[in-house]
Amino acid sequence: MDVQQALATIGEPTRFRILSLLAAGPRTVGEVAAAIGALQPQTTKHLQLLETVGVVSIERLGRRRLARVDRNALRELADWLGGLATATSHDDALQQYAAAVRSAGAAADIVLERTLTAPPDAVWRAWTDAREAARWWAPRHFEVVCCAVSPQPGAPVELVLREADGAEYASAGTVRSAEPGRRIVFDLSPVDANGRAYFEVVVDAALEPSGGGTALRAHITAEGADADTAPMLAGLEPGWSQQLDRLEEVLG
Repeated sequence: MDVQQALATIGEPTRFRILSLLAAGPRTVGEVAAAIGALQPQTTKHLQLLETVGVVSIERLGRRRLARVDRNALRELADWLGGLATATSHDDALQQYAAAVRSAGAAADIVLERTLTAPPDAVWRAWTDAREAARWWAPRHFEVVCCAVSPQPGAPVELVLREADGAEYASAGTVRSAEPGRRIVFDLSPVDANGRAYFEVVVDAALEPSGGGTALRAHITAEGADADTAPMLAGLEPGWSQQLDRLEEVLG
């Protein structure tokens, strides 16, 4: 079945009425014409179009022509529409983001935890080696254009992300402190074209051995946002959550 053609055919008002009528049970062409208040030749053309796209069958019974809906074809259409209605993880993320924007204030305090299968040294490299960080340091649908990070207090931290439409978003800061293999704290605030921070964001990533893997706790705080920057602030939690999901995938 050509789903698009079927939907376009059904969508015409008269044919929509005919299909709704036949859904209650088979009828002769004459009965359909009488029910919709149309001439029989016009009704026949509508029925033939519905038959062409596969949602109606017309059978000859002697001199009579009996029209009925094809239930299997309608189920096929229903399955296709049902597939569109099935929620995805992207829908969930967007709903969470929209809810966060509506409730955003001037500050945020976020704690995200993951238990990773990789050992602490591998997780530490993923956080402190710019080439490794660039592999996961972006939410879904973004690519990393520029990434700089180093486990040295005072070292610059930079991140530029690009969306599919070409829009770029920059963040910058410095490393506040680092305990090799255990903890790194740094600023990473969204900045404008002149490098001025919209509001302050601090990321505190702590690692602990856990079995053969690593327990990761990321504490992200932000303050100084206003009404104009509320969408950025609201995006922190879903964005970092997606990034940590990518980190798990990268470390495998």
